[in-house]
Amino acid sequence: MKCKNCGATLDEGALFCRRCGTSVPQEPEPEPKTTKRTKNTALSGITDGIAGWFGRAGKWISGTFAQARNRFAHLKTAKPAQKRRFLLLTGACAALIVVLIVVIVCAASCKAPAKYETPEKLTEAVIETLQQGDGETLYNMAELSHKVLGEHTDLFGAGDTPEAVMQGYYERLAGDLHAGLTAEYGEGYRLEGETETTIVTDTTIFETNRALGLEAERYAEVTGPLYVGDAFVTNLRVVAVELDGAWKLLAVYLY
Repeated sequence: MKCKNCGATLDEGALFCRRCGTSVPQEPEPEPKTTKRTKNTALSGITDGIAGWFGRAGKWISGTFAQARNRFAHLKTAKPAQKRRFLLLTGACAALIVVLIVVIVCAASCKAPAKYETPEKLTEAVIETLQQGDGETLYNMAELSHKVLGEHTDLFGAGDTPEAVMQGYYERLAGDLHAGLTAEYGEGYRLEGETETTIVTDTTIFETNRALGLEAERYAEVTGPLYVGDAFVTNLRVVAVELDGAWKLLAVYLY
């Protein structure tokens, strides 16, 4: 290193030139290099977790694929008995998957029992089942009165059990009406009519309710004529009870 003033050679670490006395500028010491650290934030932790999960999932998929590929490669040279066992195992697994899919679909399609907020809504459902001739649904809707009404075999016909008697009654009630209307008006007929609802709070007038031991305070009688177009068909009477915030069917009469 030389002096900038006189050009004399300077000693290492000299502060002044020995020839002319000019001060020697000192170079600043370089700052130590620091390694940048990434802050461990909650977001980075989440992204690391997701990345790790995808990494593990990728390894599992690739491993499973490799095992399957090795199985099929081995199957080419396997003995007939080994091939049969492999095919049977594969078929059993496929059948199990199909059964699981069917069970899931059936469970998803099963509907919870309908709840009717008003007796008018309940009556609309009753009229719809009558129009479709769906006696089984009508029977299920009137499950509260199966035991009591089913005991009147002299009125509704003989049966092995009260439930069977009631089911036969509602199937005839809906089926016969539907068959007659279909024969007269065809499949496209529409059963409709204006109904009138009467709310009753005196439970003593309902023998059926007393026998059932229903602890309800409000009952409804819905009555009205049913028509197909302008043609009168029959009179409808629906008896309903309010339980747990919903209206449930006790009985249906056509007269």
